[in-house]
Amino acid sequence: MNIDLTKDRGAQERPSDDLDGTIPVKLSKEELRDLSALSPLRSTFHIVAEWTLILTAIFLCQRHFNLALYLLTVAFIGARQHALLILMHDGVHYRLFRGRRLNDWTAEIILAWPNLISARAYRRNHFAHHRYLNSAKDPDWARRQGDSTWVFPKHWSQLSLLMLRDLSGLGAIYYLKLALMLLSRDTGVSRGFLVARYGFYAAVIGVLAWFGAIHLLLMYWFVPLFTWMTVIFRIRSIAEHSAIEGRANAYAQTRSTGASLLAHIFVAPKNVNYHIEHHFYPSVPFYRLPELHRVLMSKSDFKESVHVTRSYLGVLRECLGNSHPILRMRPSRVEA
Repeated sequence: MNIDLTKDRGAQERPSDDLDGTIPVKLSKEELRDLSALSPLRSTFHIVAEWTLILTAIFLCQRHFNLALYLLTVAFIGARQHALLILMHDGVHYRLFRGRRLNDWTAEIILAWPNLISARAYRRNHFAHHRYLNSAKDPDWARRQGDSTWVFPKHWSQLSLLMLRDLSGLGAIYYLKLALMLLSRDTGVSRGFLVARYGFYAAVIGVLAWFGAIHLLLMYWFVPLFTWMTVIFRIRSIAEHSAIEGRANAYAQTRSTGASLLAHIFVAPKNVNYHIEHHFYPSVPFYRLPELHRVLMSKSDFKESVHVTRSYLGVLRECLGNSHPILRMRPSRVEA
């Protein structure tokens, strides 16, 4: 079956991922060209590495099974699922491979579909988010209006209950609502695309059922997806656009967050913590975001204005306002 995503209705009209407004810090053409250079080999390595880590974690847990190891494996796989979504996000921005067909099918089959998401539908939503950030035309911003879970600051007990709800699996409702919203926008695609997508799910379930391994799918895919992945997905989303003082300029629309090695493994893989850098220059692939951050921090305007929080725990502190003085004692923001 020869299905070309570029021939789906509307796909040829590539929406812009440029910020609808003036970026306050400029890179030279040479800097932007070098930082935006793609490395298909690096993209391939990261995709293969993530799936290898997932399969290895499942094998080791099954071989040496105990409750503590299983819980650690759930957190590790949930973080790897998050990493696959970040890689999909790069594919949505055409940052995985130079060839559009290879880029889009990789983003769909290997990265998005296993996480119940359609990359092409997410692209439409996400480019509108980039272009109309935190405005009525931003679908992410509009979707959260009227939802009390996205109102900050919160009392520490409310924030704790929100995290516990997600960790318990009840937060799966939030993730499934997002997946269904994207599914509802998956219009204009060819019949071949839909056959391929739902045939993929049928094939996976059929193969696992044949080998009597459906329980592995539940234990090592859906449990991590609807617990730890949902928790860190929310934390990352909060860090990107919530509880930031002021909305007067481009710097106040989002933040970047410091991340330790453990945070990179379990919360913020693939440099996703460099979020304001990504919004200013979405053409830069994830593996060059630390370099982009260093370049931007060398520019006084950016360094003096950017909101950088020391850690993801610091982000949660910023979400509390003054509701928990003990947690607010340590400064959470990096002073320029």
